[in-house]
Amino acid sequence: MIQAIDPMTTTVIALAVFAVLVGTLCSMLGIGGGTVNTPLLIIVFMLGPREASATTLMAAIFISTSSSISYFRQNPRPAVYRAGLFLAMTTIPGSLTGVWLKGVITDDLLLRYLFALLLFPIAVKMLFARRRSRTDMASEIGSFDFNSIGQSRLIAALAAAYGGGVMAGLLGLGGGVIVVPVLSMILGLPMHAAVATSMFTMMFTTSSGTILNLQYGLVNPTFGAALGTGMVIGGQIGSRLACRVDAVRLKQAFGLLLVLPLIKMAKLGQMWLDPQNVNPAMALVGDIIIWFLVMVPVAAIRFVLIRRENGGEIVPDGERCDEGGFAS
Repeated sequence: MIQAIDPMTTTVIALAVFAVLVGTLCSMLGIGGGTVNTPLLIIVFMLGPREASATTLMAAIFISTSSSISYFRQNPRPAVYRAGLFLAMTTIPGSLTGVWLKGVITDDLLLRYLFALLLFPIAVKMLFARRRSRTDMASEIGSFDFNSIGQSRLIAALAAAYGGGVMAGLLGLGGGVIVVPVLSMILGLPMHAAVATSMFTMMFTTSSGTILNLQYGLVNPTFGAALGTGMVIGGQIGSRLACRVDAVRLKQAFGLLLVLPLIKMAKLGQMWLDPQNVNPAMALVGDIIIWFLVMVPVAAIRFVLIRRENGGEIVPDGERCDEGGFAS
């Protein structure tokens, strides 16, 4: 007689499969999994905002460790470890602060609003993604001198990195959405080196936040391990598929789509068309209408900017092959 599968086992398997799909997509797009995982864990797997962000943060440990090992094996090694450790001095307390804030904010709906508000700019940023020119990475990394960075820039970098840590602990992100620009724009690292260094820093950021999440009982270790393992597997698949798609175009399209789950997570459609929570179909219609009203103007701005940059013509972006991997 066939024995029924335990519901928890089914959930873990479904979560792992879900993570493989997300990891594949995120690797092809060059974005961090937390941007997708936190809202979808809330919507699809019905986790609370605190548990969803804590689970995603634990999964980011797997991703950052796997990516850091991969970058360490490259020649030349793109990560600048001194810069990564330097920023970790504030991303770690920032991550702990973010986890603490989740305990202070007791209203789940308020957390949903906060998550959607903070993740929305990331989705819009993907819509405005551009293809980076290829350069001699070895010479760029070799010319970088950490000792030549001025004190004011170092202080600004530490302050911004603290904000990245807070985002990580609060939302379950790796913090790279802030740390990568800090490394690139403030400290002057080449972009590829900034991404690799951010992954190294992320190991410390996510580990410290996860330890506190575990102490608070906010994370399910089984779910976190399943999500992290699936993301790592998906990352390997995505890196092999990346050269077969136009990753920049895919990222722009995904930026449009990602806003919908953020609207759904904030329950905006339900508040508008189904305030009594009796007709989920009407709530979904409301979400789609709000998404349309928000994203059509943004897409129009993007279209106008492209035409202006290209002298009034829409031209192809050129190469189709982008490097696969998470950009945190």
